[in-house]
Amino acid sequence: MTGFEISCVESMIENEIRQGCNQRQVAQSYALALRSSWPTDWSKVNAMIQEKWPKGLKRIKEMAWSGRCFDK
Repeated sequence: MTGFEISCVESMIENEIRQGCNQRQVAQSYALALRSSWPTDWSKVNAMIQEKWPKGLKRIKEMAWSGRCFDK
């Protein structure tokens, strides 16, 4: 694996945060990453989320793990 492959999920979520995506949108990416076999540096992802939304990580994780982020 190259460094690009390892940082793919992290870069995607970082870009979403920079582009102004909301917590539900980030939770959708988080959920897809959870279900994939792609290697992910979860501590980095969680730190980026906490930097943007200091109290939002728990909410994002709950939406991602439950699948509620995909509900309309």
